[in-house]
Amino acid sequence: MKNKKTLKVDAIKVDYNDTVFYVAVLKVSQLWHISEVSRADEDPEAGYQRLLGKQRAKKIAEYIRAGNVIPGSIILSAQRGVCKYDVATKKLSLSGQKGNLLVIDGQHRLYGAHQYSEDIPLPVCIFDGLEKSHEVQYFLDINGYQRGVPKTLQIELTKFTAEPESKEDILNRLFSQLDDNEDSPLSGKLTRTRSVIGKLSHVSFRKAVEPILEKAPMSTLNFSNKVDILINYLSAVEGILLEEYGDTKKISNAAFFQAIMGVFIDACNMTIYRCKNYKRESFEEVLGVISDIDFDSHKGTNNKAISDLTALIRERISSKTNISDDLF
Repeated sequence: MKNKKTLKVDAIKVDYNDTVFYVAVLKVSQLWHISEVSRADEDPEAGYQRLLGKQRAKKIAEYIRAGNVIPGSIILSAQRGVCKYDVATKKLSLSGQKGNLLVIDGQHRLYGAHQYSEDIPLPVCIFDGLEKSHEVQYFLDINGYQRGVPKTLQIELTKFTAEPESKEDILNRLFSQLDDNEDSPLSGKLTRTRSVIGKLSHVSFRKAVEPILEKAPMSTLNFSNKVDILINYLSAVEGILLEEYGDTKKISNAAFFQAIMGVFIDACNMTIYRCKNYKRESFEEVLGVISDIDFDSHKGTNNKAISDLTALIRERISSKTNISDDLF
């Protein structure tokens, strides 16, 4: 396509509150040749866009390559005199010179789509004749008020997409079981869709539990027994907290939970060595040695603080043995 060729596309004209915009679909090649991004770093006087994140755009290209579509509109600002609309034919004519359309929102989607080998269609919303101040305001409004999907909600929604018996599926089911089962010390202490003070989210739960799934005994147990052993272990921890502190709030503290699950395999090994089973009372016998640890003095939440607490607990209970039958 030549740079100044007039481009005609089907479009719907919307006239609302003294603002005119058009809704249309353009091929990537068409949009790429006629649009431009006004970057603040390249043009401090007039630019307003942030830097392009090439890795983000690359992920979008991979997303498209996997057979997915991009439903969200690219938001554009047509410079004055660029748009001509025929009401009778509902055709929008765009002067095809580079820079006649400025990208307000969607530069990563556009760049990612351009990296894809096929000339796919992209939905667009084209504002007509905005002043620079209005372009900047729309950019700030769109990007300032947008909120990403919380990570814990993203994980919760994978229950609809995870392959059965995959690690993703098992983690989601364990989370649900430990939340729903009245015998679970985590019942009512997990939060599925957002961060809540005093509750464990999917993110914290996954950090603590995922590392143990591929290790014995978890790797050798069916799902039901995975639930049982976790409830028995956490119930023993809960008992120690209740006895020492009079409450069990710490069990849903993300840093404490990660530390206590960091020694889960060690506790299992010692329990099977001493008691030949994974019952609650057996875990209580093994974990009794940690009751004199002043957990209140370990308030850090960074990786080093969690690692230090994990190491301290491990010193008291660490051992390595084999697994036997009649475990529960």
